[in-house]
Amino acid sequence: MHLYTHRLDGTGQVLIYRPLLGLAFVGNAAMAELCQRVATGGNNAQLNVEGEAMRFLSSIGFLRADPPPPPRTMESFRPILAVLLTTNRCQLRCVYCYAAAGAQPEMDLPEELGRQAIDLVCANARGNKKTRAFEVSFHGGGEPSLAWKTMQACTAYARQKPLPARITLTSNGVWSQRQCEWIVSNLDGVSLSMDGRPETQNGHRPFASGKESFGAVWRNITEMDRRGFEYSIRLTATEPWDGFPQEIEFLCRETGCQSFHVEPTFHIQRGAHGDALPGEGQAFVDAFLEAAEIAGKAGRRLEYSGARIGLLLDTFCTAPFQALIVNPLGQLVACYELAGQSHPMNDISTVGYLKDGRILLDGKMRRKLHDLLGARRESCKDCFCYWSCAGDCYIRSFSSSGDDPAKRGERCQINRKLTEALILKKIAEGNGVCGLTNQRAEAEMAHDPYWGMHP
Repeated sequence: MHLYTHRLDGTGQVLIYRPLLGLAFVGNAAMAELCQRVATGGNNAQLNVEGEAMRFLSSIGFLRADPPPPPRTMESFRPILAVLLTTNRCQLRCVYCYAAAGAQPEMDLPEELGRQAIDLVCANARGNKKTRAFEVSFHGGGEPSLAWKTMQACTAYARQKPLPARITLTSNGVWSQRQCEWIVSNLDGVSLSMDGRPETQNGHRPFASGKESFGAVWRNITEMDRRGFEYSIRLTATEPWDGFPQEIEFLCRETGCQSFHVEPTFHIQRGAHGDALPGEGQAFVDAFLEAAEIAGKAGRRLEYSGARIGLLLDTFCTAPFQALIVNPLGQLVACYELAGQSHPMNDISTVGYLKDGRILLDGKMRRKLHDLLGARRESCKDCFCYWSCAGDCYIRSFSSSGDDPAKRGERCQINRKLTEALILKKIAEGNGVCGLTNQRAEAEMAHDPYWGMHP
């Protein structure tokens, strides 16, 4: 029985949480102790003394056995998702861009490499009894649509395959009218990187010239809404945090977008992820909870990757295991962020090459990364976020060498505080008992193994 008893600061109460069963409630220390005895198979004579408490536990389903945990992520490499990192060029100069897009020597993915990747994932899908489709995602350390001819050609090539393809784009939304028409007519979905109100978008995401970008993006959002096209919006939140709920309120009011994903950034810089200092994350937690309430009332969904209650995860994301991610150099990498060799995680994240239509895996490097991910998750086994955070994003939690996978920073505290708050909210909505509808994550993660954590 997987049981976590997590003390709630300043209350004297304990969060009693069965993640695999999807059950949570708040009790006192005595109730937590009883639950621990039940979980470890305490003898019946002891437990029967606690008659009323045991009747309560029985009534809420606490005495049921755990369902099986999610299966281990496959180590064998048979990807049915090709992620094409098409270019490091970009029209924008976002103030927090981890890739410093547009500042590096220009690189574009050769069209032939894109075709080879599509051939491989389609062939894998044909040989997979569980699926009869494959996926192609255009991504990059820049704006994928700038490699326009390659994107069009690879889309046409994928559509000619004997299996159906789901084809998506992660983009800054700066397209011409002609490009927008092609995207909504030929792709299956877009993850749009956009930060909200005009003043926020223009401040965070200006053109390289310094020109404001809101108008160019807004025209395309309006067209996607008019056409009923499937898209989500990925926001980057920065200080002052109390402005973030206003971004969500604006987007709920002015767009038809149904799904928002936010990631915070601290101490803004280009070319790296700014680390939060101890204690700095609480303001983001408060802002997220307020914004999530706004989104919920509007019938929309707001997510943050480190606090995904209701999902049972064996790994934070499937990208290091089962995505064929190809950068312009032909390298096979373990994360969507690895568009070029300048990334500080390049050395531990490059796991092979795509050459002459064949996958040339570096088994030693791939095992080393997987061992680091496993060590990270093992170090989290006593944390109540174990099944939802699943060790967190290694790009944001490891040092560049990966020499300390158990390292804990402020993002870890954000994940814990948000997970706690979201579970407590569900408990309140359930009149004291939270019954989560747990999902095995494979189906959802198949569409986005990196869970919206896009540039």
